[in-house]
Amino acid sequence: MMRAGRDANDAQTDTHMKIILGSDFSDSARQAGTVAAALAHNLGDTLRLLHAHESAGLAAMSPEVLESLFTGSRARLAEEADRLRGLGAGVKPELLAGFADEAIVREAGANGTRLVVVAPLGRRAPERWLLGSVSERVAERAPVPTLVVRRPDPLVAWAREGRPLRVLCGYDFTATADAALRSVRELRRVGPVELTVAQVNWPFGDHVRLGLSGGVPLDANPPEQQAILERDLRERVTALLGKFPARVCVEPSLGRADFGLIEIARRERADLIVTGTHQWSGVERLWHTSVSRALLHDAPVNVLVVPAREEPAASLIPEIRRVLVTTDLSSLGDAAVPHACSLVKAGGVVRLLHVLAPRRAPNPLIAGQYDPRPFSKKAVARELKAATDKLRRLVPAGAAERGLKLEMEVAEAREPAEAICQAAERFGADAVCLASHGRSGLSAAVLGSVAQAVMARSPRPVYVVRAQPR
Repeated sequence: MMRAGRDANDAQTDTHMKIILGSDFSDSARQAGTVAAALAHNLGDTLRLLHAHESAGLAAMSPEVLESLFTGSRARLAEEADRLRGLGAGVKPELLAGFADEAIVREAGANGTRLVVVAPLGRRAPERWLLGSVSERVAERAPVPTLVVRRPDPLVAWAREGRPLRVLCGYDFTATADAALRSVRELRRVGPVELTVAQVNWPFGDHVRLGLSGGVPLDANPPEQQAILERDLRERVTALLGKFPARVCVEPSLGRADFGLIEIARRERADLIVTGTHQWSGVERLWHTSVSRALLHDAPVNVLVVPAREEPAASLIPEIRRVLVTTDLSSLGDAAVPHACSLVKAGGVVRLLHVLAPRRAPNPLIAGQYDPRPFSKKAVARELKAATDKLRRLVPAGAAERGLKLEMEVAEAREPAEAICQAAERFGADAVCLASHGRSGLSAAVLGSVAQAVMARSPRPVYVVRAQPR
C-alpha cells in the first residue's frame, strides 16, 4: 500500500482521535471535505485525507506512466489538504492503492478512528456498480459510523456556529437501531441537537401482535394501538438516552420503512437521518433488504450510518418495572403471583392475568360446540367479575407497603399462550411470570404446556415457577 509522505505542518499526532475523509476530488467530495474539516476543527481531531488508486491494471503500466499518475494524484491531494487546513483542520493526506471503498474500510479499522466522511456517490469501476456506490459499501462495512454528506450547509453551521442540528433517528427495536440511537449522544459533543425518533410500523402486524379487537384503517393505527406503540418507543428512548430531550413519532406504512422515514424527514425538515446497519457483505447484500442502503440511495438529506457494537456489560443490566403474571386460578398457578411481586422494585406494576375459554353458542347438535355455561350477557359479566375478584384475593400481603401497584385483567381466548403473549405486548411487560408442572419427555408432549408455548412465542423474558416437591 502506497502513502503520501507526512506533511511537516501537521500538528496532531497519532494519539489524537481521527476523522477519515475519502475523496475523489469531485465537487461533492469537496463539499464532504468542508464538513469533515469543520467537525475535525470542532472536536480537535486529526483529519486523515485519503485518496485511493484502484490497483487493477497498475501492474501492466510502465514506471513512467505510474510515476506520472501518482505525481498528479499527489499534487491534487496536497492542494485539497491545503484547502482543508485553511478551514482550520489539522490534515494528514495519504495516497493509497486499491479500491476506494476497501481502502477506506481498512483504514477505518485503525485505533482512534471516530468517523468516516464521504460524498454520496464516488467513482468506481463499472464491473463493481452492481454492489453499490463507494459510500454505500463503506457505510455497510466500516467498523465506525459513516457520514454521507448531501447537504453540507446545516452540518457546517452546526459545527462552526452552534446552530441546532435537526436529527431524525429511525428506530425498530433491534440491536442496530439501539446503536444508532446511542450514537446521537455523541453528536452533542459537536453542538446542540433537536432529536426526533421515528418508528415506521406495519399496522396489521402490530394489531395481531397486541391482540386488539376491531378493524385496522389503511392509513392509521387505531388509537389504542398508537398509544401503546408510542409508549413503548418513548420508554426505549428514555432507557437508552436517559434525560436527553427527544420527540417520538410512530407512523404506519403498508410499504417499505425507508420510504416512510424519508417522508418523515421531509416533513420534519431534518438535516440528518441516523440509521443502523446490519452490515451484510458480499452476495448477502443482494438477498437482504436494507433500510440503511435505501436511505443512502434515496434520502435527499445527510445520512449517518452506525454499525452495531458490543456495549459494556453494565449497560445491559435490565430494569424490571412491569411484570405480567398469569394464573389459571389453580393452587400451582396462584403460586406464581408472589414470585412476580418479588421481581419488581417499589413503584413497579404487576398485572395479574386470567384467561377464560370463550363461550360458544349452545348447539348440542354439533359435536364439541355445546357449552353448558349460561350464554347471556349478564352471565358473562358475572363470570368475568368472579374471576377478577379471585385475582384480587391473590394480592400478597405487604405488596402495598412495598410500593407495588397491582392490576387485574381477565381475557377470553381459545389459545391461552397466545393470549398471554398478546397481553404482555399490550402491557409492555419487562417480564412474564407463570407456573409450570415441570413435566418433560412424553408427558409434556401429550399434555402440552402453556409455559413452554409462552417461552417459545414471547420475545420477552419469561420466569417459570416450578411446582414445589411434596
